[in-house]
Order: sequence, then structure tokens, then C-alpha cells
Amino acid sequence: MSSLLVLQGLALFAFIPLVLWLFLVQPLGPGLSLAVGLVIMFGHRLAAAPWSARHARERCLWCGRPGAPSHDVPVIGGSGAIRFGACRAAHADAARRFFGFTYRNRLPIGLGIFVPLAVLLGGTLLRALGVEAISHAANALHFRVVVGAIVLATSIAYRSASPAEAPRSAFPVHNLFLLGVRNTLWVFRIVGGWWILDAVMNVIRGIRP
Repeated sequence: MSSLLVLQGLALFAFIPLVLWLFLVQPLGPGLSLAVGLVIMFGHRLAAAPWSARHARERCLWCGRPGAPSHDVPVIGGSGAIRFGACRAAHADAARRFFGFTYRNRLPIGLGIFVPLAVLLGGTLLRALGVEAISHAANALHFRVVVGAIVLATSIAYRSASPAEAPRSAFPVHNLFLLGVRNTLWVFRIVGGWWILDAVMNVIRGIRP
């Protein structure tokens, strides 16, 4: 059962990079890629949120380790309070620290993620309608740089915050629970760092004589 939970979390998380691939690469063309990506994005919540709530006490919220957690980490989100758990005190403290930081800074974090996403999707919709106000390459680059910087900075800066006594999540907590918050933050660091490095390399190649 424990390995099945890990595999289920991985499978549900895999839809997130799939949606990003559809939006950024557009393998089906702008219109169909946008439509399929939006269906997956909104449909994903219908599967992932109930799964996370159902197994909230069967895995550590922080590291994703299966087993009955020994410490409570109740998190208040958009769908109400969910009683997650942590396998040790240090992991409960880290989760409270992360949620405290992201909730206090929810406005800049949210703007840094959702504004570039809106621009990317808006530009894609215009392209599907035959209007290219901005090239998709420039639009995708803008998204990767801004979002990459935000998630990379967040994955590091939360360490300086104090733990929240009553953690609140301004963003879908189920997406973080799928792998465990700690593992998700490592994905943020790796992907965010790569997106920024790739953008710098593209700029260097563009100005090289």
C-alpha cells in the first residue's frame, strides 16, 4: 500500500509538467494544445484534491514518506481545513515555515506566477485565432524566466521565515502533497534554475557576433 501511494502521487503530479509542455511547446498547435491543457489543468483538481484529502494522514506532508504521521499539520486552504501529518517534528516545523512564508507573500508570488500564465495563455489564444501580437518564443521565454525566478526564490527564501501556528495555504495544497512539499521544492529549484540558465544562454547566443 505504501509504494502504491507513492506511485499514485507521482502519476497525479505528472499531469502538471504535461500541462506545461502543452502550453510551452504546443505540440498539437496553439488551439488544440491550449484546449487540451486547460481541460487537464481544471480536471486535475477534481482527481488530485480528493486523493490528497483522503490520504492526508497516510503520508508525511513534508517528505512524502508513507506511514502514519506522528505530528499534526492542519492546513487551511480554499476547500477548508485538512489535517495533514508529518513523520517527525522537524518536518512539521518545515511545513509550517513554508506555508507561513508563502501565505504572507501570496500577493507577489501569485502575481509572479499567474500574470505570466495569463499572458502566455492569452497570446496562445490570439495565435489560435490568427493574431500573433507577440511571438510564441518570446512569450514562452517571458513565462519561463519570471515563473522560474519566482519558484526558485520561494524554494530558498522560505527557510528564513518563522513557522506558522495555524498554517494557511494560498495555493492548491494538493499539488504540493502529491510528492511531498520538500520534493516539490526540489523540482522548483531544478526546473526554475534550468529555465533561467537556458534563457541566459539564449540571450548570449543572440548577442554573440
